Parts: sequence; structure tokens; C-alpha cells
Amino acid sequence: MDIVPRGEEDGRVFTLEQANRSLILLQRIVGEVVREYGDLMELEERIESAEQTSQPHQLEQARQQLVTTVDNLQTCLEELDQIGVELRDFARGIVDFPCLHEDRLISLCWLFGEEEVTHWHERHAGFACRQPIELLQYHAETETVEAHSAL
Repeated sequence: MDIVPRGEEDGRVFTLEQANRSLILLQRIVGEVVREYGDLMELEERIESAEQTSQPHQLEQARQQLVTTVDNLQTCLEELDQIGVELRDFARGIVDFPCLHEDRLISLCWLFGEEEVTHWHERHAGFACRQPIELLQYHAETETVEAHSAL
């Protein structure tokens, strides 16, 4: 497969192997993002409910928890930024790895809970357009075979 890292001016580029090796760390970070984001949504509902029912003690408690949750999420996002990946969905834990394939930038796509990176999509596309890595490999192998056949 012709997935090779090259320096990009806008950030890090991953190979499939590098992306898969990083999953041990990403499982922890993205798992925390998914949990904290779920807590954030719940806290927003608790705050709204406490405001409507005039419960100042519960409102203050929920607001303090909200600050802690947002701080935790911010820490996770900073860690993901340092790694060089792009979190696309807080609730589901969708992560894109920038990757160069045949001199064009694509995204290797991983969903929290998957054991390895098995899909990719064009940079401008999203999760709904992801395709199995095998199609990318097949495409690369086909081009290689066609190029050798022409010689």
C-alpha cells in the first residue's frame, strides 16, 4: 500500500501502521471524551431543569460540575491536538488521521471501540463516506499493475 508519511505544512501525517499504533493511547483519550461529553449533555439538562424549578443549590452544583467537565474535555482536546489527529464527533468518538496516499491528502477514519483503523475517506468527506482500507489498497495495487503493464 502506498501510504507514506511526508511533512505537511498544516500538521502531522500518519501511515496506517502509525495510526494503528496510536490507538492504545487514543482509546483512553477518546473514551474519556465520549464519557465527558455525555456528562456535559446531562449537566446542561440538569442546569436547565434547576433553572426552571428554581433550585439554586442544585443549579450551583451542576454549574460547578459543568466547569470541571469542560476543563476535562479541553485537556483531552489538547492531547488529541498534540498527537495530530482530528476529533470529528464527541458523542461517538470519530477520529480522523491525516494521511498522504499517492500524493493526495486523505483521512484514515477510526470509530471509538474499533480494534484498528479499517476505513478511510477523502478529506472533504465525512464518516458517512468512509470506505474500507482494502479498497484503497486495491486501488493502489491496480494502478501499480496497470503502470507495469504499460511498460
